[in-house]
Amino acid sequence: KPGANAEDEGWVATFAHDEREGQSSLLILNAQDFDGEPQARINMPVRVPYGFHGAWIAEDELAE
Repeated sequence: KPGANAEDEGWVATFAHDEREGQSSLLILNAQDFDGEPQARINMPVRVPYGFHGAWIAEDELAE
């Protein structure tokens, strides 16, 4: 998070799947309030499988 003063002052991005609704979402959580409502919820057009993971890499690093 820009301007953060604490190690956990930021966001956590994670995928979740609602079995009842059959909907996968990307959730953006406040790292200091995991029990609170997500800061953002982005519904995915397809199911994201359990265990899915990835890495965030800057474009210039990817070119190397």
